[in-house]
Amino acid sequence: MALQIGRRGQLYLKKEASYGVEEVLASANALRHTNVGFDSDPFARVTSEEKKQSPGPVNRFDRKKTAGLSTLVSLLRPSGVLNTLPEIAPILEAAFGAITNVTLATTVAASPAPTTTTATVAAAGALAKGDAILIEVTGQALSPFVRFLTNVAANALTWSPALPAAPSTGDDVKGGITYKLTTALTISLTIAHYLTNFKKELLGAGIESLAMAFDANAEPRVTASGPAKEQLTGTTQAQPAAFTTVGGNPPSGLIGNLYIGNTAYLFKSLEISIANGLAVRNQEYGVNAPTELYRSGRREISVSLDAFAETEATLYDLAEAGTNAVLMKQTGRTEGNIVAVYAPKVEWKVPSQDDPDEEVSWSFSGMALESIDGDNDELRLGIL
Repeated sequence: MALQIGRRGQLYLKKEASYGVEEVLASANALRHTNVGFDSDPFARVTSEEKKQSPGPVNRFDRKKTAGLSTLVSLLRPSGVLNTLPEIAPILEAAFGAITNVTLATTVAASPAPTTTTATVAAAGALAKGDAILIEVTGQALSPFVRFLTNVAANALTWSPALPAAPSTGDDVKGGITYKLTTALTISLTIAHYLTNFKKELLGAGIESLAMAFDANAEPRVTASGPAKEQLTGTTQAQPAAFTTVGGNPPSGLIGNLYIGNTAYLFKSLEISIANGLAVRNQEYGVNAPTELYRSGRREISVSLDAFAETEATLYDLAEAGTNAVLMKQTGRTEGNIVAVYAPKVEWKVPSQDDPDEEVSWSFSGMALESIDGDNDELRLGIL
């Protein structure tokens, strides 16, 4: 039997219509990945506590089986085409809870005069509060800009953070893909991994943990994990006939910027992590597999930001004062290949500080908060 070469492994995944019910995978469900791991313990055996003559174990008892996605690492690669879902869309939707995809190409109207935070457009279409939009600003070298809508009233749009300059009449405004948080979270996935002569499949996989890493000299990266209903091996479905991918090279930290409030801030790396508080229901008598996926605990979204110790006023002073601030980061400037994250209210801690012979750095950490109870707006992810 041939050795299994990990670099040849191929991964497919699809959102399930019903929890733990296998979805038929197709070529278009492919996901390029850098690492994947499944956990499975079909017996979870324990040693009998009964007294016995010799010290070694002899009787072992079965317990409820467990399974899970221990890790999945992949680049966060847009499709390259505005409004076309990326390969990793099922993971993102299962982690956030909801997705909006607004196909809209409109322009800035002359009246009322646009500002750095508002504009009336020819037609707002299906745009809603919380959606990511792409705004052209004539004369600005860094255009187009991603911004997130804080209000939509007929065709009047308000966004955050402020643009570096007001758009001009006729400038383009386009809709895109936005991932949004939800109160309930029951989305599960079928995930299958195929090596040369070995295949395995997870059913009912939820995304408890999602981390998005943005580095100044690398492409955006996603790491995900979570519980599952069960792992299949001998009955794993056949590998799809082809491995059909979507999108070219993703944008990197070479192109992009970060805003704290309305101020651009130079940084080295940013990581945003979601802990969803998911659980699987497998506690009742008479069952030996999870019967549903649900949110049991509170959601927590943490932020880590590394920057040189340089501009104190933009963020360090806010942390010392206990002042919350908006965070918005954009990676890429080519339509169809842009990734943006937005957190309207981040509570920052005063950072630790190193003491090297060379450049001194600050390591900020923070927690993303809802604007008000029930808004589920601690974090938005835009792909445009």
